[in-house]
Amino acid sequence: MGGLRSRILRTLQSFPTAAPAQSPNLLLAPLPPGAGPSPQPPAAPCVRLQEPAPQEPPLGDEARAAPGGGGDDDKENVSPGATPRKAKKMKLSSYHHDRSPGLGEEQRADGATRYRRPDLASATLFDPDLLAAFRRAVDAYAQALDAARRRDVDVDVDDGDGVPGGGGGGGGGGPGVTDPLDAFERRCPPGGERAVVLYTTSIRGVRRTFEDCARVRRLLGGLRVAFLERDVSMHAPYREELRALLRCGRGEGGGGAFPVPPRLFVDGRYLGGADEVVALHERSQLRPVLWRAARRGAAEVPCAVCGGAWFVVCGACGGSHWLHDASAGAGRVPCSACNENGLVPCPLCS
Repeated sequence: MGGLRSRILRTLQSFPTAAPAQSPNLLLAPLPPGAGPSPQPPAAPCVRLQEPAPQEPPLGDEARAAPGGGGDDDKENVSPGATPRKAKKMKLSSYHHDRSPGLGEEQRADGATRYRRPDLASATLFDPDLLAAFRRAVDAYAQALDAARRRDVDVDVDDGDGVPGGGGGGGGGGPGVTDPLDAFERRCPPGGERAVVLYTTSIRGVRRTFEDCARVRRLLGGLRVAFLERDVSMHAPYREELRALLRCGRGEGGGGAFPVPPRLFVDGRYLGGADEVVALHERSQLRPVLWRAARRGAAEVPCAVCGGAWFVVCGACGGSHWLHDASAGAGRVPCSACNENGLVPCPLCS
């Protein structure tokens, strides 16, 4: 601090000293002509010198568009420059925005657009015309799909030369058969006049029988046929039905032998067992036989009541097949509402 003060004092002392103020006690003698100081020109007013501002390069399109002048202190306010690709996209988007009607606008016949306010009382705020066009497209697709299915069935029927029955399928048919089902013997199970009924078993004691049932079930599922499956191992009345249909009951020449499942019936006609059904499918004659059967949708889910098991637990006995009865000698009686397994057929899908 002392060094700075001394430098300032030396600088002030180096300036020329001004004339002392005239004291009233001093008498000044007049100077001879020409001896005085030379006249000085009038001093110009004190003006602060300014350095010339540095020349800046000309600004481009990006710099002109940037707010705040583009200085270093305002970099956060400067938008990035648009690349040629981005500029092209912006140009195309603005072109389409100018040419196409916007949200809530309608395009008249002359090409102009007018705004249409959405109806707040409607169930949806979408354009009714757009929804109607979507419904028409869905209906047209469904009709085309249905027509394609019918065309495939007609081709399959025309290509066949009659549907011969299998070895145990009940009768054969010659060429020129109008209805493929006429070639099979008529044996109608209960409720099977206009349905596909498949008698199967879920017992795995005999491996071949269980695999045959699974094979026919997969075959019908692959053709997307809606069928009724009746498990003879879970319901005694189903066993009696199948025994009566194939006429192999007790005392009727069959010696009481039970027919081995699976057994397939279509619209009251008996097609046969697993070997006969698979043979029809390999000869491309199974689909014409099932042309009148109901179809399952691709996204159809199993039954909501039984889950595809075809049976539900009895609600009267809780699945035990016994009811408490104090008047009975044993204290319980069998439930009359369910079968021997405490199950009842599904009321929705069976």
